[in-house]
Amino acid sequence: MLLCAGNSQGANVMDNLFSINLRKIRKERGVTQEQLADAVGVSAQAVSKWEISSYPDAGLLPAIADFLNVTIDELYGREREKEISMNQKVLNYISKIPYEEKISAIFELCRSCIMGHVGADEYVPIFKSIIEAKDWETHSQVTAESGWIQSRLNGNLQYFLLMPQPEDGYDSVLAYDEKMRELFEFLAKPDALRAMYFLAGRPTTMLFTVDALASELCIPKERAQSIIDGMLELNFIWEADLNTGSDENQKICQWLVDCNFVSFINFTRTLLYLPSSYNYQTKNKFTPFFTNDTYKNNQSKGASDEKQKE
Repeated sequence: MLLCAGNSQGANVMDNLFSINLRKIRKERGVTQEQLADAVGVSAQAVSKWEISSYPDAGLLPAIADFLNVTIDELYGREREKEISMNQKVLNYISKIPYEEKISAIFELCRSCIMGHVGADEYVPIFKSIIEAKDWETHSQVTAESGWIQSRLNGNLQYFLLMPQPEDGYDSVLAYDEKMRELFEFLAKPDALRAMYFLAGRPTTMLFTVDALASELCIPKERAQSIIDGMLELNFIWEADLNTGSDENQKICQWLVDCNFVSFINFTRTLLYLPSSYNYQTKNKFTPFFTNDTYKNNQSKGASDEKQKE
């Protein structure tokens, strides 16, 4: 008997909550009982009873909630769940993935962004034949006036690059720069690129000397020193004095480039071997990427430098 009484009281509380909230929400929306009744196909007297103590048929609840622009939960006094932005949902999703799987999961999310951009209705995983291919490459690429996206899908080297169009154009921050010319001049030095590969293949905490570099590359010490000087100019390494206890301190160096060398080599490779096979591709950019001819600003300086070399 006590159990039955408890259920009855619970039902009454439920009904009262519904009645109180229905009346409150209806008035907040500026809706009359007659308007609500017409919207859901009942009499005004029925709505009046709902707001006192009775309860509508369950089949009417969605129509009532839709007309009042609330959830059914809200009709029972339960607060509407806070809407979560897609960015927060992605953050929540990634944060729960095991650490060693996060990069792969993020890559798949990036790929879904490309698929959505080109109008795909359903996410499709990368085909196994693409993942395993080593003698041919497949990319996805989107170019638009608002920016561009490029991705390589093959399992032996996957990447994703997204570059929104800067407000003042790409050449506002990627303008022709004499420092770039200096970089390529440095890389043209014998064994300079080999030295960078060597350093990129070692822990970034490793310290090295000119003798160590010369020995590793099997080159004269003078050439190794020239490479170190070039790297110092470009801020690829730092150099310090090591007190050896003798009259002359020894110079030690440390590599600073970290993952940036890998990205540089990756996109150098992409430029040398232009993508030709695409999983998804759209081309909706018809204006030039660089529009300000910034190379002209350095034309006279470049000519002057060449003349000095002569």
